[in-house]
Amino acid sequence: MHVLNRILATLLALAVLLGGLLAVVEIVLAQLGRPYWLVPHPDWSRWLTEQTFSSGAVRVILVGLAVLGFLLLLAALRRGRPGSLALPSPGDNVRVTASRRGIERTLSRAAQRADGVRSVQVRAGRRKVRVTAVSGLRDTGDLRQRVTSAVDERLDELGLSGTVRPQVTVTRKGAR
Repeated sequence: MHVLNRILATLLALAVLLGGLLAVVEIVLAQLGRPYWLVPHPDWSRWLTEQTFSSGAVRVILVGLAVLGFLLLLAALRRGRPGSLALPSPGDNVRVTASRRGIERTLSRAAQRADGVRSVQVRAGRRKVRVTAVSGLRDTGDLRQRVTSAVDERLDELGLSGTVRPQVTVTRKGAR
């Protein structure tokens, strides 16, 4: 699940919970004949009885809710990074996969073997692998090419060279 979806789901659940608790408190206060706590329901009720579907405020609220619902639907339907990637299968009835994190780790180790690489961060997707190598060298020279070559070689060993394309970036930090 995407981080954005988790945050949205948590915020919506919290809003529904708080709204429900507030409604319960307001209903109990109204039944006991006490004044409202936060929601001025007599004023709201009076305003709502005066509104029709043709009034501007109602239309703006309904369009806003429709847009919000559409945006939430788009966020929920957006595909995330895969949990695993399909590898070439040895037979027709055999399906072989590797975890995305496992592929990220093996590509990270392959990229770190290149001389001059201090650290590597790898993010694997369905069709692209983003490799960010950090170098401590002043002149990175052909380091990007060496890292790309190491990653390509490892992807070829896994049988993913035709389906997954590497995108290698080399940054320079802490050069002496």
